[in-house]
Amino acid sequence: MSALEKPKRRMPLPLAALALLPLITLLILLPKPLDGQSLPKPVGYVNDFAGVIDERARGSMEALIAAVREKTGAEIAVVTVPTFEPYGSIEEYAVDLATQWGVGKKGEDNGIVLLLAMKERRMRIEVGYGLEDVITDGTAGQIQDKSIIPAFRSGDYGTGLLKGVEAVAGIIAKKYNIDLGSFDLEESRQYTRSFPPGLGFILFIVIVAIFFGGGRFLWPLLLLGGMSGGRIGRGGFGSGGSGFGGGGGGFSGFGGGGFGGGGSSRGF
Repeated sequence: MSALEKPKRRMPLPLAALALLPLITLLILLPKPLDGQSLPKPVGYVNDFAGVIDERARGSMEALIAAVREKTGAEIAVVTVPTFEPYGSIEEYAVDLATQWGVGKKGEDNGIVLLLAMKERRMRIEVGYGLEDVITDGTAGQIQDKSIIPAFRSGDYGTGLLKGVEAVAGIIAKKYNIDLGSFDLEESRQYTRSFPPGLGFILFIVIVAIFFGGGRFLWPLLLLGGMSGGRIGRGGFGSGGSGFGGGGGGFSGFGGGGFGGGGSSRGF
């Protein structure tokens, strides 16, 4: 080195580390990527990773879910986990889990996931695109409030989830207009009652007849209503047919359905 050249000054090591501190802090604070390793793999229709479902409830749910799948193609998954960590919310966890598992038939997106996180005491019903018209966010919330959460609060998680599955299965059966045979769908009645066909027209006739002429116009108008095709029928499901006793041949994976965040969550 010639006498005219000045030696380059090196930054002291502590100062160099201090200059990198903002970058290091940013890397630490960035959310960790959530990949498939953060989520469990499905082991069946009922996935009790938290170990809170009794055998009776498990068997009843598996048989009913298999029957729904066989008759409609719709799929129901029940999942309990110790925690939804490292996700920030049960909603994020549920939609990622449901999408990765592909619950529901591909192209129809008719899947439902009932998810319970024990540490956070949170419950979520995640609804696939194809069932959002019948299991709305409001209906999903009602199912939790009326059918599931009361049993959870007494520590009976198996019964709560079974009632939830029965409610969901009954709604799906009505959507597809199928009979699930001997399975108990009484839990779903409160969510599937509809205005009997023709009753609205008949009530309108009665009101008009009373308002304009008392009872003298009532019978002719009721007859007209009957001729127009309106009739009062009993809603609900038929009682014929045979049920499925053994789970429809076992679990072979879900069908590839899609999810977009429809559903509802509750704490208990």
